[in-house]
Amino acid sequence: MKNKSVGLLSFFFAMSGTPKPHPHEPGRTYEVEWTTISYRTIAFFILLGILLVCFIIYLIAPHYVAAKIDAAIDALAASRSLQQEGSRKHDAHFLNIDGTVRVKKAQTQQWIRADYNTSLEKGDLIQTSGDGVARIIFTDGTNYVLKPDSLIVVEESHEDPVTKATRVAVQVSIGAVDLSTGKFGVQGSVSQVSFQNATASLGEDSRAVVRNDPAKDVHEITVDAGQAQVTRGSTSLRLGQYEQIAFSTGQPGLNKLTVIAPPILETPPNMDLRQVKDPKSTPVDFEWKSVPGAVAYHLMVSPSGMFSNLVVDKKIPAKTSAQFTGLDEGNYYWVVSAIDGKGVESQPSSPNKFNLVQQMESGAKAFLEVKELTLHGRVVEVVGRTEPGSTVIINNEQVFSIAPDGTFRHFTSQLSRNGENQITITAQNRKGDTNTIHRNIVIE
Repeated sequence: MKNKSVGLLSFFFAMSGTPKPHPHEPGRTYEVEWTTISYRTIAFFILLGILLVCFIIYLIAPHYVAAKIDAAIDALAASRSLQQEGSRKHDAHFLNIDGTVRVKKAQTQQWIRADYNTSLEKGDLIQTSGDGVARIIFTDGTNYVLKPDSLIVVEESHEDPVTKATRVAVQVSIGAVDLSTGKFGVQGSVSQVSFQNATASLGEDSRAVVRNDPAKDVHEITVDAGQAQVTRGSTSLRLGQYEQIAFSTGQPGLNKLTVIAPPILETPPNMDLRQVKDPKSTPVDFEWKSVPGAVAYHLMVSPSGMFSNLVVDKKIPAKTSAQFTGLDEGNYYWVVSAIDGKGVESQPSSPNKFNLVQQMESGAKAFLEVKELTLHGRVVEVVGRTEPGSTVIINNEQVFSIAPDGTFRHFTSQLSRNGENQITITAQNRKGDTNTIHRNIVIE
Protein backbone atom coordinates (compact mmCIF):
# COMPACT_ATOMS: atom_id res chain seq x y z
CA MET A 1 0.00 0.00 0.00
CA LYS A 2 1.31 3.46 -0.92
CA ASN A 3 0.37 6.48 1.25
CA LYS A 4 0.12 10.05 -0.04
CA SER A 5 -0.66 13.03 2.24
CA VAL A 6 -2.19 15.20 -0.46
CA GLY A 7 -5.86 15.76 0.31
CA LEU A 8 -8.90 14.78 2.33
CA LEU A 9 -9.45 11.07 2.97
CA SER A 10 -10.66 9.52 -0.30
CA PHE A 11 -10.26 6.47 -2.43
CA PHE A 12 -8.81 6.97 -5.85
CA PHE A 13 -11.06 4.44 -7.42
CA ALA A 14 -14.15 6.09 -5.90
CA MET A 15 -13.19 9.52 -7.24
CA SER A 16 -12.55 8.10 -10.69
CA GLY A 17 -15.82 6.18 -10.81
CA THR A 18 -14.06 2.78 -11.01
CA PRO A 19 -16.18 -0.02 -9.54
CA LYS A 20 -15.11 -1.12 -6.12
CA PRO A 21 -13.02 -4.29 -6.41
CA HIS A 22 -13.42 -7.31 -4.31
CA PRO A 23 -11.29 -6.99 -1.21
CA HIS A 24 -9.53 -10.31 -1.89
CA GLU A 25 -9.09 -9.79 -5.63
CA PRO A 26 -5.39 -10.21 -6.41
CA GLY A 27 -3.37 -7.76 -8.40
CA ARG A 28 -5.34 -4.69 -7.49
CA THR A 29 -3.60 -1.62 -6.03
CA TYR A 30 -5.28 0.85 -3.64
CA GLU A 31 -4.34 4.49 -3.34
CA VAL A 32 -5.44 6.28 -0.16
CA GLU A 33 -5.06 10.07 0.16
CA TRP A 34 -5.47 12.21 3.34
CA THR A 35 -4.28 15.47 4.89
CA THR A 36 -2.72 15.98 8.32
CA ILE A 37 -4.15 19.04 10.17
CA SER A 38 -2.09 20.30 13.16
CA TYR A 39 -3.51 21.75 16.38
CA ARG A 40 -1.85 25.05 15.52
CA THR A 41 -3.86 25.25 12.32
CA ILE A 42 -7.09 24.47 14.17
CA ALA A 43 -6.32 27.19 16.78
CA PHE A 44 -5.57 29.67 13.99
CA PHE A 45 -8.94 29.14 12.30
CA ILE A 46 -10.78 29.33 15.68
CA LEU A 47 -9.03 32.63 16.49
CA LEU A 48 -9.79 33.92 13.02
CA GLY A 49 -13.44 33.08 13.55
CA ILE A 50 -13.54 34.88 16.92
CA LEU A 51 -11.93 37.97 15.43
CA LEU A 52 -14.42 37.91 12.57
CA VAL A 53 -17.34 37.73 15.03
CA CYS A 54 -15.87 40.59 17.12
CA PHE A 55 -15.42 42.70 13.98
CA ILE A 56 -19.04 42.13 12.99
CA ILE A 57 -20.21 43.10 16.53
CA TYR A 58 -18.05 46.24 16.37
CA LEU A 59 -19.63 47.23 13.05
CA ILE A 60 -23.09 46.78 14.56
CA ALA A 61 -22.42 48.50 17.95
CA PRO A 62 -19.06 50.37 17.95
CA HIS A 63 -19.76 52.42 21.13
CA TYR A 64 -20.65 49.31 23.14
CA VAL A 65 -17.45 47.53 22.13
CA ALA A 66 -15.31 50.62 22.86
CA ALA A 67 -16.86 50.94 26.34
CA LYS A 68 -16.14 47.29 27.10
CA ILE A 69 -12.52 47.64 25.96
CA ASP A 70 -12.05 50.75 28.15
CA ALA A 71 -13.59 48.93 31.13
CA ALA A 72 -11.22 45.98 30.66
CA ILE A 73 -8.20 48.32 30.45
CA ASP A 74 -9.30 50.18 33.61
CA ALA A 75 -9.80 46.90 35.49
CA LEU A 76 -6.32 45.71 34.49
CA ALA A 77 -4.76 49.02 35.56
CA ALA A 78 -6.62 48.97 38.88
CA SER A 79 -5.49 45.39 39.54
CA ARG A 80 -1.88 46.33 38.81
CA SER A 81 -2.14 49.42 41.02
CA LEU A 82 -3.58 47.33 43.87
CA GLN A 83 -0.73 44.84 43.57
CA GLN A 84 1.81 47.66 43.67
CA GLU A 85 0.14 49.30 46.68
CA GLY A 86 -0.12 45.94 48.43
CA SER A 87 3.58 45.28 47.96
CA ARG A 88 4.42 48.83 49.14
CA LYS A 89 2.58 48.22 52.38
CA HIS A 90 5.22 45.62 53.27
CA ASP A 91 8.21 47.77 52.26
CA ALA A 92 9.63 50.80 54.02
CA HIS A 93 8.76 53.83 51.90
CA PHE A 94 8.12 57.57 52.02
CA LEU A 95 4.72 58.92 53.07
CA ASN A 96 5.64 62.63 52.85
CA ILE A 97 8.54 64.53 51.31
CA ASP A 98 9.12 68.27 51.73
CA GLY A 99 12.16 70.08 50.39
CA THR A 100 15.37 68.26 49.47
CA VAL A 101 15.57 64.62 50.57
CA ARG A 102 18.18 62.20 49.20
CA VAL A 103 18.70 58.43 49.35
CA LYS A 104 21.83 56.32 48.86
CA LYS A 105 21.04 52.68 48.21
CA ALA A 106 23.15 50.09 50.02
CA GLN A 107 24.79 48.69 46.87
CA THR A 108 25.64 52.04 45.25
CA GLN A 109 27.80 55.07 45.86
CA GLN A 110 25.40 57.52 44.22
CA TRP A 111 22.89 59.74 46.03
CA ILE A 112 19.48 59.99 44.33
CA ARG A 113 16.55 62.30 44.97
CA ALA A 114 13.86 60.61 47.08
CA ASP A 115 10.39 60.06 45.65
CA TYR A 116 7.25 58.20 46.65
CA ASN A 117 8.20 55.10 44.63
CA THR A 118 11.51 54.63 46.44
CA SER A 119 11.57 51.43 48.52
CA LEU A 120 13.92 51.51 51.50
CA GLU A 121 15.93 48.44 52.44
CA LYS A 122 18.69 47.34 54.81
CA GLY A 123 21.79 49.49 54.46
CA ASP A 124 20.06 52.43 52.74
CA LEU A 125 20.94 55.98 53.86
CA ILE A 126 18.34 58.79 53.96
CA GLN A 127 19.43 62.42 54.27
CA THR A 128 17.47 65.66 54.60
CA SER A 129 18.92 69.06 53.74
CA GLY A 130 18.36 72.31 55.62
CA ASP A 131 14.94 72.71 54.00
CA GLY A 132 14.05 69.02 53.90
CA VAL A 133 11.62 66.96 55.98
CA ALA A 134 10.51 63.37 55.30
CA ARG A 135 8.07 60.89 56.79
CA ILE A 136 8.85 57.17 56.40
CA ILE A 137 6.69 54.18 57.29
CA PHE A 138 8.32 50.81 58.00
CA THR A 139 7.03 47.25 57.67
CA ASP A 140 5.73 47.15 61.26
CA GLY A 141 3.84 50.45 60.93
CA THR A 142 6.50 52.52 62.71
CA ASN A 143 6.60 56.12 61.43
CA TYR A 144 9.82 58.17 61.32
CA VAL A 145 9.78 61.92 60.68
CA LEU A 146 13.22 63.20 59.73
CA LYS A 147 13.79 66.84 60.64
CA PRO A 148 16.09 69.15 58.58
CA ASP A 149 19.80 68.32 58.38
CA SER A 150 19.36 64.72 59.51
CA LEU A 151 20.90 61.43 58.39
CA ILE A 152 19.63 57.95 59.22
CA VAL A 153 20.60 54.41 58.21
CA VAL A 154 18.11 51.56 57.77
CA GLU A 155 19.67 48.68 59.69
CA GLU A 156 16.76 46.24 59.52
CA SER A 157 13.24 46.19 58.10
CA HIS A 158 11.68 42.80 57.52
CA GLU A 159 8.93 40.38 58.51
CA ASP A 160 9.64 36.76 59.45
CA PRO A 161 7.87 34.63 56.81
CA VAL A 162 6.98 31.93 59.37
CA THR A 163 6.12 33.75 62.61
CA LYS A 164 5.12 37.07 60.94
CA ALA A 165 7.09 38.89 63.67
CA THR A 166 8.57 42.18 62.42
CA ARG A 167 11.99 43.63 63.13
CA VAL A 168 12.82 47.27 62.42
CA ALA A 169 16.07 48.97 63.37
CA VAL A 170 17.23 52.48 62.43
CA GLN A 171 20.42 54.34 63.28
CA VAL A 172 20.23 58.13 63.71
CA SER A 173 23.69 59.25 62.63
CA ILE A 174 23.01 62.96 62.97
CA GLY A 175 20.01 65.27 63.45
CA ALA A 176 16.57 64.73 64.97
CA VAL A 177 13.74 62.31 64.30
CA ASP A 178 10.24 61.86 65.68
CA LEU A 179 9.07 58.25 65.69
CA SER A 180 5.91 56.42 66.64
CA THR A 181 5.11 52.71 66.76
CA GLY A 182 1.76 51.03 66.20
CA LYS A 183 0.39 47.70 67.36
CA PHE A 184 2.97 44.98 66.75
CA GLY A 185 0.32 42.26 66.59
CA VAL A 186 2.79 39.35 66.83
CA GLN A 187 4.88 38.44 69.86
CA GLY A 188 8.59 38.81 69.22
CA SER A 189 8.30 41.94 67.08
CA VAL A 190 11.02 44.53 67.71
CA SER A 191 11.37 48.24 66.88
CA GLN A 192 14.75 49.74 67.73
CA VAL A 193 16.49 53.07 67.21
CA SER A 194 20.19 53.64 67.91
CA PHE A 195 22.14 56.88 68.29
CA GLN A 196 25.78 57.38 69.17
CA ASN A 197 26.54 54.19 71.20
CA ALA A 198 23.05 53.74 72.73
CA THR A 199 20.10 51.62 71.58
CA ALA A 200 16.43 52.10 72.48
CA SER A 201 13.81 49.35 72.08
CA LEU A 202 10.34 50.87 71.89
CA GLY A 203 7.11 49.24 73.00
CA GLU A 204 4.00 49.24 70.87
CA ASP A 205 1.89 52.42 70.69
CA SER A 206 4.89 54.51 71.73
CA ARG A 207 6.15 57.92 70.59
CA ALA A 208 9.65 59.31 71.05
CA VAL A 209 12.02 62.00 69.84
CA VAL A 210 15.72 61.26 69.25
CA ARG A 211 18.36 64.00 68.92
CA ASN A 212 21.95 63.19 68.01
CA ASP A 213 24.45 66.00 67.45
CA PRO A 214 28.04 64.68 67.62
CA ALA A 215 29.48 68.16 67.01
CA LYS A 216 27.78 69.56 70.14
CA ASP A 217 27.99 66.23 72.02
CA VAL A 218 24.21 66.15 72.50
CA HIS A 219 22.63 62.67 72.57
CA GLU A 220 19.11 62.22 73.96
CA ILE A 221 15.81 60.42 73.63
CA THR A 222 12.49 61.67 75.04
CA VAL A 223 9.40 59.45 75.32
CA ASP A 224 6.07 61.22 74.74
CA ALA A 225 3.87 58.10 74.99
CA GLY A 226 4.33 54.44 75.78
CA GLN A 227 7.72 53.22 76.90
CA ALA A 228 11.26 52.43 75.77
CA GLN A 229 14.18 50.40 77.10
CA VAL A 230 17.48 52.27 76.56
CA THR A 231 20.82 50.47 76.73
CA ARG A 232 24.31 51.94 76.64
CA GLY A 233 27.17 49.64 77.47
CA SER A 234 26.30 47.79 80.69
CA THR A 235 23.63 50.34 81.71
CA SER A 236 19.97 49.82 80.83
CA LEU A 237 17.07 52.05 81.90
CA ARG A 238 13.34 52.03 81.16
CA LEU A 239 11.65 55.27 80.10
CA GLY A 240 7.97 56.11 80.54
CA GLN A 241 5.84 59.00 79.32
CA TYR A 242 7.58 62.43 79.49
CA GLU A 243 10.88 60.95 80.60
CA GLN A 244 14.20 61.63 78.94
CA ILE A 245 17.65 60.08 78.81
CA ALA A 246 20.67 62.19 77.87
CA PHE A 247 24.40 61.53 77.93
CA SER A 248 27.75 62.89 76.78
CA THR A 249 30.37 60.87 74.96
CA GLY A 250 32.95 61.14 77.72
CA GLN A 251 30.54 60.20 80.53
CA PRO A 252 29.66 56.57 81.32
CA GLY A 253 26.10 55.40 81.89
CA LEU A 254 22.82 57.24 81.31
CA ASN A 255 21.14 60.25 82.93
CA LYS A 256 17.37 60.01 83.38
CA LEU A 257 15.11 62.99 84.07
CA THR A 258 11.46 64.01 83.85
CA VAL A 259 10.45 66.63 81.29
CA ILE A 260 7.43 68.93 81.15
CA ALA A 261 4.42 67.62 79.22
CA PRO A 262 3.04 69.31 76.11
CA PRO A 263 -0.42 70.91 76.29
CA ILE A 264 -3.67 69.47 74.92
CA LEU A 265 -5.02 71.46 71.97
CA GLU A 266 -8.63 72.67 71.99
CA THR A 267 -9.41 75.26 69.28
CA PRO A 268 -9.33 74.95 66.30
CA PRO A 269 -10.16 71.24 66.71
CA ASN A 270 -8.62 68.65 64.45
CA MET A 271 -10.00 68.56 60.87
CA ASP A 272 -11.92 71.81 61.46
CA LEU A 273 -13.31 73.51 58.35
CA ARG A 274 -13.63 77.30 58.59
CA GLN A 275 -15.49 79.12 55.82
CA VAL A 276 -15.05 82.90 56.00
CA LYS A 277 -15.63 85.79 53.58
CA ASP A 278 -12.04 87.06 53.70
CA PRO A 279 -9.50 84.53 55.09
CA LYS A 280 -6.59 86.98 55.25
CA SER A 281 -8.39 89.56 57.39
CA THR A 282 -10.30 87.09 59.58
CA PRO A 283 -8.69 86.42 62.99
CA VAL A 284 -8.05 82.80 63.94
CA ASP A 285 -8.25 81.96 67.64
CA PHE A 286 -5.95 79.29 69.10
CA GLU A 287 -6.65 77.80 72.53
CA TRP A 288 -5.06 74.97 74.55
CA LYS A 289 -5.14 73.56 78.08
CA SER A 290 -2.66 74.75 80.71
CA VAL A 291 0.23 72.52 81.82
CA PRO A 292 1.40 72.40 85.46
CA GLY A 293 4.81 74.02 85.80
CA ALA A 294 4.62 75.88 82.48
CA VAL A 295 5.48 79.60 82.50
CA ALA A 296 5.17 80.08 78.72
CA TYR A 297 4.08 78.31 75.55
CA HIS A 298 5.42 78.06 72.02
CA LEU A 299 2.81 78.18 69.23
CA MET A 300 3.73 77.02 65.72
CA VAL A 301 1.45 77.05 62.63
CA SER A 302 2.44 75.66 59.24
CA PRO A 303 0.82 74.71 55.92
CA SER A 304 2.94 71.53 56.07
CA GLY A 305 2.08 68.60 58.31
CA MET A 306 5.79 68.18 58.97
CA PHE A 307 6.27 71.89 59.88
CA SER A 308 9.00 72.42 57.31
CA ASN A 309 7.97 76.10 57.02
CA LEU A 310 6.20 78.16 59.67
CA VAL A 311 3.72 81.00 59.15
CA VAL A 312 3.36 81.51 62.93
CA ASP A 313 6.27 80.93 65.32
CA LYS A 314 5.52 82.73 68.58
CA LYS A 315 6.37 82.27 72.27
CA ILE A 316 3.47 83.34 74.48
CA PRO A 317 4.06 84.04 78.21
CA ALA A 318 1.57 82.57 80.71
CA LYS A 319 -1.55 82.71 78.48
CA THR A 320 -3.20 79.62 76.98
CA SER A 321 -4.64 81.38 73.95
CA ALA A 322 -3.57 83.52 71.02
CA GLN A 323 -5.14 85.22 68.01
CA PHE A 324 -3.57 85.79 64.60
CA THR A 325 -4.63 87.29 61.27
CA GLY A 326 -3.03 87.28 57.85
CA LEU A 327 -3.40 83.58 57.05
CA ASP A 328 -4.06 82.86 53.40
CA GLU A 329 -6.72 80.43 52.28
CA GLY A 330 -5.58 76.80 52.63
CA ASN A 331 -4.80 73.92 54.99
CA TYR A 332 -2.89 74.53 58.22
CA TYR A 333 -1.42 72.44 61.04
CA TRP A 334 -0.71 73.80 64.51
CA VAL A 335 1.12 72.59 67.63
CA VAL A 336 2.02 74.04 71.02
CA SER A 337 4.88 73.15 73.36
CA ALA A 338 5.18 74.11 77.05
CA ILE A 339 8.17 75.91 78.59
CA ASP A 340 9.08 75.45 82.28
CA GLY A 341 10.74 77.86 84.70
CA LYS A 342 14.24 76.74 83.65
CA GLY A 343 13.51 77.51 80.02
CA VAL A 344 13.31 73.83 79.07
CA GLU A 345 10.77 73.28 76.28
CA SER A 346 8.57 70.21 76.02
CA GLN A 347 8.01 68.21 72.90
CA PRO A 348 5.29 69.66 70.64
CA SER A 349 1.73 68.49 71.13
CA SER A 350 0.05 66.20 68.64
CA PRO A 351 -0.85 68.46 65.70
CA ASN A 352 -4.36 69.64 64.85
CA LYS A 353 -5.30 70.45 61.26
CA PHE A 354 -7.78 73.09 60.10
CA ASN A 355 -8.84 74.33 56.69
CA LEU A 356 -9.38 78.06 56.07
CA VAL A 357 -11.63 78.53 53.04
CA GLN A 358 -13.22 81.55 51.42
CA GLN A 359 -16.98 81.30 51.66
CA MET A 360 -18.65 81.06 48.26
CA GLU A 361 -22.03 82.70 47.80
CA SER A 362 -23.30 79.71 45.83
CA GLY A 363 -22.48 77.35 48.66
CA ALA A 364 -20.88 74.99 46.15
CA LYS A 365 -19.15 71.84 47.33
CA ALA A 366 -16.32 69.95 45.74
CA PHE A 367 -17.33 66.63 44.23
CA LEU A 368 -16.25 63.73 46.46
CA GLU A 369 -17.37 60.12 46.32
CA VAL A 370 -16.16 57.31 48.60
CA LYS A 371 -16.68 54.04 46.78
CA GLU A 372 -15.09 51.50 49.10
CA LEU A 373 -13.52 51.08 52.54
CA THR A 374 -11.61 47.83 53.10
CA LEU A 375 -9.93 46.86 56.35
CA HIS A 376 -6.55 45.09 56.05
CA GLY A 377 -5.62 44.28 59.64
CA ARG A 378 -5.32 47.79 61.11
CA VAL A 379 -4.81 49.55 57.78
CA VAL A 380 -7.83 50.91 55.88
CA GLU A 381 -7.88 50.97 52.09
CA VAL A 382 -9.94 53.92 50.80
CA VAL A 383 -11.11 53.99 47.19
CA GLY A 384 -12.97 57.02 45.84
CA ARG A 385 -13.27 59.72 43.21
CA THR A 386 -13.08 63.51 43.17
CA GLU A 387 -12.73 66.29 40.63
CA PRO A 388 -9.58 66.19 38.47
CA GLY A 389 -6.85 68.38 39.94
CA SER A 390 -8.29 68.28 43.48
CA THR A 391 -6.36 67.73 46.70
CA VAL A 392 -7.47 64.87 48.96
CA ILE A 393 -6.60 64.46 52.65
CA ILE A 394 -7.46 61.24 54.52
CA ASN A 395 -6.95 61.27 58.30
CA ASN A 396 -4.38 64.09 58.03
CA GLU A 397 -2.46 62.24 55.28
CA GLN A 398 -2.32 63.70 51.79
CA VAL A 399 -3.26 61.33 48.97
CA PHE A 400 -0.64 61.47 46.23
CA SER A 401 -1.89 58.71 43.89
CA ILE A 402 -4.79 60.54 42.22
CA ALA A 403 -5.49 59.54 38.60
CA PRO A 404 -6.14 62.17 35.89
CA ASP A 405 -9.88 61.36 36.07
CA GLY A 406 -9.95 62.02 39.85
CA THR A 407 -10.06 58.41 41.07
CA PHE A 408 -7.82 57.63 44.04
CA ARG A 409 -6.74 54.72 46.22
CA HIS A 410 -5.05 55.25 49.59
CA PHE A 411 -3.84 53.02 52.43
CA THR A 412 -3.99 54.74 55.83
CA SER A 413 -1.44 54.43 58.58
CA GLN A 414 -2.18 51.74 61.15
CA LEU A 415 -5.13 52.51 63.42
CA SER A 416 -4.12 51.94 67.03
CA ARG A 417 -7.54 51.88 68.71
CA ASN A 418 -9.82 48.84 68.91
CA GLY A 419 -13.53 49.37 68.32
CA GLU A 420 -14.98 52.17 66.22
CA ASN A 421 -12.57 54.43 64.32
CA GLN A 422 -13.51 57.43 62.18
CA ILE A 423 -12.04 57.87 58.71
CA THR A 424 -12.19 61.51 57.53
CA ILE A 425 -11.88 62.17 53.79
CA THR A 426 -11.60 65.79 52.63
CA ALA A 427 -11.35 67.05 49.04
CA GLN A 428 -10.59 70.57 47.85
CA ASN A 429 -10.90 71.51 44.18
CA ARG A 430 -9.03 74.18 42.24
CA LYS A 431 -11.68 76.83 43.02
CA GLY A 432 -11.24 76.30 46.77
CA ASP A 433 -14.53 74.42 47.22
CA THR A 434 -14.27 71.65 49.79
CA ASN A 435 -16.18 68.57 50.81
CA THR A 436 -15.65 66.29 53.81
CA ILE A 437 -17.03 62.79 54.34
CA HIS A 438 -16.80 60.93 57.65
CA ARG A 439 -16.99 57.12 57.67
CA ASN A 440 -16.75 54.80 60.65
CA ILE A 441 -14.98 51.44 60.62
CA VAL A 442 -14.73 48.91 63.45
CA ILE A 443 -11.57 47.04 64.46
CA GLU A 444 -12.32 43.89 66.41
